Amino acid sequence: MSDSDARSLVSLRNAVGVPDRTNRRIAAELSTLTAALVGLSLWQRAVSAAFASSPPFGGVLVGGLVAGGVFVAGVAAFAGAYASVRGIGPGVRLPSRRDLPLAAAAVAVPVALVALTELVGTVTGVPYNSLTKTSVAADASLTPVVLVTAVGAVAAVPALVIVCHVLVQGSLARAVDDGTAVVLTTLVAGFVLVGGTGGLVPVPDTGKLVGAVLFTLLVGVGVFAADRVERERVKFLAYVPLLSFGAVVLLSGVAGIGSVAGGMFAGTRLAVLGVAAYTYDRTDSLLVPALAYTSLLAADRAVVVVLEAGMHSW
Repeated sequence: MSDSDARSLVSLRNAVGVPDRTNRRIAAELSTLTAALVGLSLWQRAVSAAFASSPPFGGVLVGGLVAGGVFVAGVAAFAGAYASVRGIGPGVRLPSRRDLPLAAAAVAVPVALVALTELVGTVTGVPYNSLTKTSVAADASLTPVVLVTAVGAVAAVPALVIVCHVLVQGSLARAVDDGTAVVLTTLVAGFVLVGGTGGLVPVPDTGKLVGAVLFTLLVGVGVFAADRVERERVKFLAYVPLLSFGAVVLLSGVAGIGSVAGGMFAGTRLAVLGVAAYTYDRTDSLLVPALAYTSLLAADRAVVVVLEAGMHSW
């Protein structure tokens, strides 16, 4: 065998091994990320228990604001330590002038998608409040509604940005290229960070955490089994349990959608997560995805308050 043939064989072997190495890195990052999400869930429970056991000083709004501030401070401290230890550079900077079109898109896309969903819901007889599971009285004063929404956003949006883009996207970007990390972040966040009522949440509920742990275990099992199979044609069999789990989750999600408007509502959450991940990747500024999530929250609330006040359709 000539030297050139030997080098070609080595290059071919290295090329074949690249997917396996990538899968191992993804499995390792998912394991670390899942452990981090479990820790954040425990922190959220601790904060909730601490403030539930004592009366809110200054009223419910002030108490909620303080509790939210404590929660976000803990999330930020944890994420800062996590990023420092793991070599993740969070985008703590303002967008540049070149980033303004992306920032504008981050604001406009959620509003447009919510408006389209509301239009389809009106035509098909599906009120938007039945999708958001929120409502307001017909004669409700606007000031307290705005205050409650703002207090919720002050805690939810920063925590969601940190978890989704520092922890999730930052971790996945260590294992794959930036474009793939955007796609994986959208899918992972679409599973773990969408709450039971369809809203985006910074910490997964217990059911989603269990699902994330099971998914991570199946990824690890698949990678472990694939590493021990020499025949490339049958390596895919190692991932059959993982693919089966993914199919069950997907079919369960589709089965839970009862209307076209409901499908668009779910698709809007996923699209906003994708827009946020993409714009963060392009701008390296956490402010841009924060604009996307704030826009979605405001648009959801505006439809219910302005167009459907007094309606309770679920």
